[in-house]
Amino acid sequence: MKNIVIGVLLASLLVACASDEPPVGDLKKRGRAAASSSAVVDSAPGASVGVDVLNDQNNASQSSNSASISNGTADQEAAAKAVAEEVALAEARAAEVQNAAVEAAKVAAAKAEAEETALAEARAAEVQNAAVEAAKVAAAKAEAEETALAEARAAEVQNAALEAAKAAAAKAAADEAALLAEARAAEVQNAALEAAKAAAAKAAADEAALLAAAQAAEVQNAALEAANVAAARAAADAAAAREAASAAAERDAANATKVALELEAAKAAAAQAAADAAAAREAASAAAAREAANAAKVAAELEAVKASAAQAAAEAAAAREAASAAAARETANTAKVAAELEAAKASAAQAAADAAAVREAANASAAQNAAKANAARDAAKAAAAREAVVEDSLNIPSSLLAKRSIFYPNDTDAVQEQDKRTVQAHAKYLAEHQNRSVRLEGHADERGSSEYNLALGQRRADGVKKMLLAGGVKESQIESISYGEEKPMSTAHNEAAWSQNRRTDLNYNAK
Repeated sequence: MKNIVIGVLLASLLVACASDEPPVGDLKKRGRAAASSSAVVDSAPGASVGVDVLNDQNNASQSSNSASISNGTADQEAAAKAVAEEVALAEARAAEVQNAAVEAAKVAAAKAEAEETALAEARAAEVQNAAVEAAKVAAAKAEAEETALAEARAAEVQNAALEAAKAAAAKAAADEAALLAEARAAEVQNAALEAAKAAAAKAAADEAALLAAAQAAEVQNAALEAANVAAARAAADAAAAREAASAAAERDAANATKVALELEAAKAAAAQAAADAAAAREAASAAAAREAANAAKVAAELEAVKASAAQAAAEAAAAREAASAAAARETANTAKVAAELEAAKASAAQAAADAAAVREAANASAAQNAAKANAARDAAKAAAAREAVVEDSLNIPSSLLAKRSIFYPNDTDAVQEQDKRTVQAHAKYLAEHQNRSVRLEGHADERGSSEYNLALGQRRADGVKKMLLAGGVKESQIESISYGEEKPMSTAHNEAAWSQNRRTDLNYNAK
């Protein structure tokens, strides 16, 4: 609004200057007479005729003063014009200053707004970066938690497998104990049946009844034999299951795949033991059923004997003697059966001990053979080294060529950085001695299947072969084979031994 007022004032001043009229303040300096005559002229719109008449009448008297009045008026108008120009110039400068101040204020406001915008954007970027960092931290934490959870679940699965193996072994032992208990119950039942048969024999006078009792005893003996065989088989299966489960538990830390296979074997053995136990129980049940049928038959025959007791009174004494003899024979047979059962148990225990001894002997023999093989291999290497030419750089102990084995981390076939200089040194030697050849022998530790270890050993040997070929060695100078786990450098079952067995040997003495 202020700018509008200033603009209006400046416009009015410019109009006044353009019409050469003096400002209002200069008009006040004129004489009162001139002001009154001007007032008369201005107050009457139709007074132009009167003014002309008055001018004509006073023309003579004013002619002498016209020159001086005109000169004074010109000076006043010039002064007024100069003042008006200075005022206009001052107002223009003031307007320029004000415009400059307005522009400066606008620039300052724009700068402040830009700074605030930049600050807001920087703060927003900081907030966004903080959110991104927080998201990264949360993601890393979630990933760590998922990894820990997966490891815990894997441990739980492994523990569950071990517990299942233990449960299978415990079940096999329980089945064995149940079979023994059933065998003992069968013995007690047989004793009761024998007592019933003896009582029937004493009351029976018929020789045929005694023969039937003897036949029943023979059937019972056959059932006992079958039960003994089933019990021995169940005991053997249970022992095998326990041994398999124990072996699986010991080898679990070394090879999860073997543990799974052995657990399956233990489960199969336990299932077989359970099946054998069920078969034994069924056989015992069948024997008991047959014995019950025989007892019923004996009871029927006893009734028949009682009916004919009057007729057999004379032969009662002889029958009692015969019955006593039969009872003695049955007692002897029972004792014989018990002795045979104990002998079978002792035989099973001896067989288990023999099997353990055989395994120990086999392990000892394997270790001894491995030691002999290692000794023979070392002796052969030493002999070859002694026979080598002294000037040959292969025989310099301080040379990289003296190292003939490249070692690897677990389940890896790439040559490690610390061994690349050794392989490069052998490549240089073979390239300079094209009459020499080398056999690359890949090896693996005992963990994993034989097929996998053979393939892993071959990949290790082929990896060294590629480096030798890249170093200028001819294809005809190199042979690469794999022994897998068959030729260990160490026969122990720990990481120290396994780390020596994961290797590729450079054999310059191969034929």
